[in-house]
Amino acid sequence: MLRKILHPFYVLYQVLFAWWIALLLVALAAIFISLFGHYLKIKNGDHVPAVIWCRLTCWGFLIPVKVVDREKYVKKDQTYIFAANHQGMFDIFVMYGYVMKRFKWVMKDTLRKMPLLGLACEQTGHIYVNRTTPQKDLLRRSISTLKSGTSMGIFPEGTRCDNGKLGRFKKGAFVIANMAQTPIIPVSIQGSYDILPKGCRCLHWSPVTLTFHAPVECKGR
Repeated sequence: MLRKILHPFYVLYQVLFAWWIALLLVALAAIFISLFGHYLKIKNGDHVPAVIWCRLTCWGFLIPVKVVDREKYVKKDQTYIFAANHQGMFDIFVMYGYVMKRFKWVMKDTLRKMPLLGLACEQTGHIYVNRTTPQKDLLRRSISTLKSGTSMGIFPEGTRCDNGKLGRFKKGAFVIANMAQTPIIPVSIQGSYDILPKGCRCLHWSPVTLTFHAPVECKGR
């Protein structure tokens, strides 16, 4: 009930402040990611600006993020495939901002068209795919990323859910894990569907919980 009462004020806050800040942040993030990560090749030059961008975006929209069991399961010297459910747009900000480990996304090719950011992601090694992408090419690039010591982030459902419920998984994440013998860390995202359900044009306030689960080992399997 309180959320419904406060919603008009939250919409006004978005229009007057949050969306403008978000646009500025994404432009600055893209520039810094390209500059530090691609051109100057500074260590973590692509990762740190992205983390700052995503966290500031969550803060700018007043979205609280609770992280559960990250330190318990995510080891500093280990490479992982982070496999998360995909509830909505804010999954990107929550994952990139709070996983706290450098990783590359496997993302839809349509995202390449995003001004500035699409190019920055391509320059710094994120993997774009579409329905015509050969599986061998995806496997080769993914395994090369993992072998280089960089983790990967994948939404096994392949797209956002329609109703907040978990969808059917595609096999790509598991084939990659098997080929690279890299453990998968399942990640549960709760609350982001309520922020921007499919069909809505403005955000709704909702807290988000990011829960890390025990790694699924692939060695020897």
